Amino acid sequence: MKKAALIIAAILLIAGIIIGVVALASAKFDYHMFETVPSEMKDYPVEGEFHRIEIHGNTEIIQFAQSSDGTAHVLCRETKRNTHTVKAEDGTLKIISEEATGRHSFIDISFEKELITVYLPNDAYEMLSIETQTGDAEVPDWLTFGSAVIHGSTADVRFDAKADHTLSIETSTGDISLNGVSAEAIACTATTGDVRMTNAVCRGDVSVKVSTGETILNGLTAASFTSGGSTGDIVLEDVLIDGTLSVERSTGEVTFRNSDAAEIKVKTSTGDVTGTLLTDKIFEVHSSTGDIRVPDSVAGGKCEITTTTGDISLRIAPKA
Repeated sequence: MKKAALIIAAILLIAGIIIGVVALASAKFDYHMFETVPSEMKDYPVEGEFHRIEIHGNTEIIQFAQSSDGTAHVLCRETKRNTHTVKAEDGTLKIISEEATGRHSFIDISFEKELITVYLPNDAYEMLSIETQTGDAEVPDWLTFGSAVIHGSTADVRFDAKADHTLSIETSTGDISLNGVSAEAIACTATTGDVRMTNAVCRGDVSVKVSTGETILNGLTAASFTSGGSTGDIVLEDVLIDGTLSVERSTGEVTFRNSDAAEIKVKTSTGDVTGTLLTDKIFEVHSSTGDIRVPDSVAGGKCEITTTTGDISLRIAPKA
């Protein structure tokens, strides 16, 4: 009986594939013919002045572009089931995704990715606030904000702009990428997503919290740095911290590449701590079962490293 059931299942699977190929061929492989909710582009003009931007998205890709005629407008690729409200009130441009609900929503099929493109006449605004679910957010380098806050679920966030004060980005399974940013304070939080930071400048504290995601920093200067995580590795390359650099991981590894801080604190369980620092340190290192290899030093800032089974292997880069 079990063998017969498997044979029947295989026959049905093959028949389904054949029917699908025939259907696609009859449509000349134009998959848009199978959409139940086709998308369309809609342009929303913005009336009134605004200094702040607030976006509540759903599945749309959120991006920004420079206005060619000096006026603000919002171009959306949307469906009949997911429209948008765009308005400027009390100095704030509000863009809200209005998703319709109903008993037929579970059979909706659309092959075009929904999109929100915000065309802006200026390059500086007081505040940016974005909340999205599965839609990605991309903020370009020609923009400057007083503060910026972005929350997403499975959304990827790429932020290349400047923030005069605070920059805060939080995702669940989405990745966070910061490139060439500058801010007074930077806070990034991800669960299973990765955090990548390149050529960033922060006048205050940088905080990165992850669970299983990796943290890769390549070029960062800041007053202080704090990172907590579980199994995610962290790589610090060309990272210079004026004050304290603190990292805590469980099974995640910590790697230094030509990085330094006035004071370094690292705590891991099974994760190794390895790499190269730039200046002499007074090492206080402890490991229960891991190997320890650090230079002898009687001068420099304090470097305190504690692991359980993780190895500790650090060296000081030779002076140029």
